[in-house]
Amino acid sequence: MLPKPRTRTLCGMHLHRARCARRAFTIIELLVALVLMGVAAAGLAGALTGDRRLRDLAAAQAFAADRARERLELLAALPCSSEASGRSASVWGLERWRASSSQVAWSLTDSLLLRRSAAPLVIEARIACPD
Repeated sequence: MLPKPRTRTLCGMHLHRARCARRAFTIIELLVALVLMGVAAAGLAGALTGDRRLRDLAAAQAFAADRARERLELLAALPCSSEASGRSASVWGLERWRASSSQVAWSLTDSLLLRRSAAPLVIEARIACPD
């Protein structure tokens, strides 16, 4: 007796093996993929927000350092005999400064209270008085 010929399915597999292979994703697989993409998107958004905040803080620190340097250059030309102070508003926030003198040096305290921060940036410096 001759063996019975095997019949084939649409997927090309023999009937006695397995059913036709899946060609689509299940709903569970799609939900898992969507959750993973959501977690990745949330992480990326958090990283970009943190980057923006750090860039703004660096720019504010550079602004405060430049203003303190300008004040020190002005104080270096004055005799050490008085005190000076002031305040001004800028795009970064409220700036307060105070310069006091001893017989040999100026002491400068410059603080910048940022609009988005509770703690001020404080720069303290000393510069020798002219002879």
